[in-house]
Amino acid sequence: MRQTMEGYQLNKDYKVSSVFITEINETVIIIDDFLKYLEPVYHFAANTAYFQPLGSDGTLYPGKRDEMPAPYYRAFEQLISELLEHGTITSGKNNLYLHRCKLSLVTQNANELNTLQRMPHIDSTDDKTFAAVHYLSPKEWGGTGIYKYLPDNIIKVTADNQNSVHQMIADTEKHSATHQGYLNETTELFEKVINIEAKVNRLVIYKSNLLHSAALFNTKKYSNDINNSRLSVSSFFRIE
Repeated sequence: MRQTMEGYQLNKDYKVSSVFITEINETVIIIDDFLKYLEPVYHFAANTAYFQPLGSDGTLYPGKRDEMPAPYYRAFEQLISELLEHGTITSGKNNLYLHRCKLSLVTQNANELNTLQRMPHIDSTDDKTFAAVHYLSPKEWGGTGIYKYLPDNIIKVTADNQNSVHQMIADTEKHSATHQGYLNETTELFEKVINIEAKVNRLVIYKSNLLHSAALFNTKKYSNDINNSRLSVSSFFRIE
């Protein structure tokens, strides 16, 4: 209870590591031990969050979402501001605009997915927009993968190559036999170039225009139970 009352705080001893993708000159940043206490997040998920219906946020996320409370936003902004100050993240004049932080619970199972959910995706073609995933469940519930679309050799989708997304969709439908459920490994269409394991209180940050996918498992049964599914916070921000 004491930790719940103290609320959302950035852990001053968080650890920073990174994975560099040489081919596109981009870095994926990993923050371990992001928040000082996780109890406020779990308390919110169990007692306050009402989780909007599947798809109500206008995305293809395979589950339910709800807005995180303002104190979480402040802790997240503090972290990103420190990363900017230390040069870990750089973009334009380093002005931060945090769009949203969504508590996210996977509820769809592998046999319930449509084509777009069985392939990697982007959140934007804007090179100044970032996404972050804060894992709140152990690694056995799945992390995140960054992918390359092999036919066109694309990891990063920009205004110049975004038309390839239409072909990705067509190819995924064409190769549906090998893209039946969640994408978690390399296939004939998509090479997993980075695998980020989930770890409780780990935050991973990457450009929104990198082809990515939650690394979910087709053998797992995902559900509405926050203690027996993949719980995370997805955040989206812009630095200009």
